[in-house]
Amino acid sequence: MQDVTVRRRKSRGKLQGRHNASLACLADVNNNNSTNICKTSDSFYDKPWKDQRRNSHPAKAKSCTELRIVGKAERRHAAGFHTRRCICRWVMSYGRLLWPDQLKLDFSQGCPVCRVSFSTEEALRNHMQKQHGRDFDVMLDVTDRRIVRSTMRLTVKYLARASRMIIRVENYSEVVLILRAVYLFGLDQRLESTFDGVLRMVPGYSYEIEHTVKQCIPNYQYTMILSATVAGSQVELIEQYYVQMLKSTPMAGNQLKMGILPYHHIPQYLIDLYLKEFEHDNHYDRLAMLCLENLRKFNKAGLTPTSYVEHLRLLNMIEDYDLQTTFATYTIPKVTLKPMEQARRYLITLDQFDVPPNLLEEDGYARITVTKHNRNVDNNLEFINGYIDAVNETGIVVTMQAPVRFTLPCRVEFPLNRTQYKLEYEALAHISKIDLDQLLFPKVLAKKRRPVRQVKFDWFQPTIAANAEQVTAIRNIVNMTSYPAPYIIFGPPGTGKTSTIVEAVLQIWRQQPRAHVLVAASSNFACNELTQRLMRFVPEADIFRFFSRSCERNIETIDMEILEISNLATGIYEIPTYEHIYGSRIVVSTVTNCGRLAQAHVIPTFFDYIFIDECGSAKEISALVPIAGVGTEGSKIHASVILAGDPKQLGPVVRFEFLKKTVHNTSLLERLMAQGIYKRDPNTGEFNSLVITKLLDNYRSHKSLIHFSNEWFYEGELRARAASELTDWAINWNCLPNMAFPIIFHSVVGITRVDKQSCSSFNKEEAQKVLFYVQKMLTDGINERQIREQDIGIVSPYRRQVSFLRQGCRNYGWEEIEVGSAEQFQGREKPVIIVSTVRSQRKHVGFLANTRRLNVVITRARCLLIIIGNPDTLQNDPHWYRLLRYIYENNGVRGIDFVLRKPEDNFAAREEEEDFA
Repeated sequence: MQDVTVRRRKSRGKLQGRHNASLACLADVNNNNSTNICKTSDSFYDKPWKDQRRNSHPAKAKSCTELRIVGKAERRHAAGFHTRRCICRWVMSYGRLLWPDQLKLDFSQGCPVCRVSFSTEEALRNHMQKQHGRDFDVMLDVTDRRIVRSTMRLTVKYLARASRMIIRVENYSEVVLILRAVYLFGLDQRLESTFDGVLRMVPGYSYEIEHTVKQCIPNYQYTMILSATVAGSQVELIEQYYVQMLKSTPMAGNQLKMGILPYHHIPQYLIDLYLKEFEHDNHYDRLAMLCLENLRKFNKAGLTPTSYVEHLRLLNMIEDYDLQTTFATYTIPKVTLKPMEQARRYLITLDQFDVPPNLLEEDGYARITVTKHNRNVDNNLEFINGYIDAVNETGIVVTMQAPVRFTLPCRVEFPLNRTQYKLEYEALAHISKIDLDQLLFPKVLAKKRRPVRQVKFDWFQPTIAANAEQVTAIRNIVNMTSYPAPYIIFGPPGTGKTSTIVEAVLQIWRQQPRAHVLVAASSNFACNELTQRLMRFVPEADIFRFFSRSCERNIETIDMEILEISNLATGIYEIPTYEHIYGSRIVVSTVTNCGRLAQAHVIPTFFDYIFIDECGSAKEISALVPIAGVGTEGSKIHASVILAGDPKQLGPVVRFEFLKKTVHNTSLLERLMAQGIYKRDPNTGEFNSLVITKLLDNYRSHKSLIHFSNEWFYEGELRARAASELTDWAINWNCLPNMAFPIIFHSVVGITRVDKQSCSSFNKEEAQKVLFYVQKMLTDGINERQIREQDIGIVSPYRRQVSFLRQGCRNYGWEEIEVGSAEQFQGREKPVIIVSTVRSQRKHVGFLANTRRLNVVITRARCLLIIIGNPDTLQNDPHWYRLLRYIYENNGVRGIDFVLRKPEDNFAAREEEEDFA
């Protein structure tokens, strides 16, 4: 079953010394390196392995283990077989203290997790089935302590023809670990030992093991258990991983040939206007004066067919340049990089930034410039590119393409990724050729309408048949009743907007065998949700998920069944082939990534329908990307466009103040709904169902949870249709002030503090109350119902409060509780939502006054909503006052007593200080 010969792993280049040093460490276990597993150490960054390298000898390492460690090149030469990547998902890590005699126990007939020996194999098997179950659940002892992140990194590949797993383990921590065991829980529900020895691993050291398996089934979830001790201590670490093998279907055919996107230079006259904040100045040149005049004229008139392209192009260039300017302020001329435990990974602390890097996000670009010499000579500068790996409370973590030499001066920049803007400029170029009145400014229905063919449907989702609005929307979408104008699905929270889209796509797939559908959404989460629902009914060969390159870094978070039908099927990003696009009836991708199809000159007549979900949260120019050049050719509109969203929830994210007062702050869906054929009939008050449908049945929440939003945002038209067994189980909870009302407003008079690094606000008193409710629910449950961490969502509008609450949850070991902003929760739902408003002892509520943000926050919960805040501050805003009055009148208030008072006119609109998210 296992190879037992010894072979020292080869390494190349500058890493040679590090690998030799790590191998030399096998012979020398330093008992003086005692450390605490819950406290990170900075000693590794002094590079102690260099000292060990000077005194080490390769022969020592060669005799330290009986496990075969094989180099990558040799393995490929010996096997010559196709390697399949496995997706490894870290489940949990925990530590425990062991007695010295326990470290010497032989567990060849025992459980390595429970540390219990058994005399017979049958007794061991019974223990596995009873204590760990079919999927091997690690059972925590009361004395064990959960670790907030993995201490090791596991990667697995599978050699199909040789039936071998290539298991690679890396010390991901900053302490020296003694690896003692690696187990695989196989198909026969038995733990197979893949490594049974002692291996000393310094931080960053990795090794590979070859393990022969009888069979490896694609998509089957295996469990791997890693056991190690911290060098010089009695602390044992146990880590659990889930491992699933990809089918690794190779991309066959000709890859999409992406044309080069033009740079789209920002003209100097627009830069001059930007620097003067678009105010009049007699020193402007003629072009700047003309541009300023056009901007004012455009903003006054709004979007019109004649000025549409030029208007959106100007606004997009302003946002483009504003972000370029903002990202340039994050440059650090002389940066101090702190090496992380992984090679080529570095931490840049926040105190080195002149301005808070609030806009830096994961997957953004990073570039380090190293000055080789002090004198000015050719090739004096070395450029190293990379990307932002993580953004946390301590700083920015970057991963670079090559190691950085710290003995030389370094400069770090964070260039703006302009791909999105380039694709939007290209979309404008395509859209300028068509008749805008028909597609984007429809005032009347087309005279020559397509005949209605499909009337009767066999529903894929049986619940659709009982919903009149969903039936109407699907029938009209399939029959293209609005073509060439877009069809709009107006979907308030919980009304089944995603189900409607999925059913419409499925009906097109079934009833029109020659039709092809492009499904787009603003986020990868939404795209994956749509893909997963479609796959329940559509064969794999008929659907293709088109990922962008950045998704490869988070591949472990994507469901296996989605990966198998995507361009990440081999475990690495590959450009899709024309055969994958043309051979699929349904293609799913993000709004921005759909621009790649036009860039690759995919036939514009190929897609018959284009769906855009979450259209209400996208800029109008962004919504054009999946349409222009993809469903249009020259002046012709080939595809029927369907827009889905809710204009009453959060709209486009626009940060530049000047643009917030322009049409750039309005989505395509919202603009269309306010004019022409999409407006309500003034006589009947009804929408024209041939072009728009408003969904009315809420399937998400308890009736009390949707009542406020229904009255103030949706004209009281929503109907509570959720099943009582899903929404009523929090009723009669002993923490509810009103046992029949599942909403709590807990009044807390805290202190709003501003973080010096991020300028964002946080509130410790509110955070403590949030954690109090979380602990009570997880410990005691609700009405004898066990509450899982996944059932709870914590929402706060301020970035610093979000990070503060995340850290608080980690301190308790609550890793599965989702904490985020209103933007991150839009389109999501949880059984329990806890809201921390943060603003306290202020005369205004800042950007909490945004009614759409309020609507999103209070409509995420299915069963229980808890709002924590300062009532004296919140009721200064008229909408928050109405919400507090609603809760107050239903006896849902806890905490400090307060008196409701109606806010002064326009008082909430006054801004006395800058408010940072």
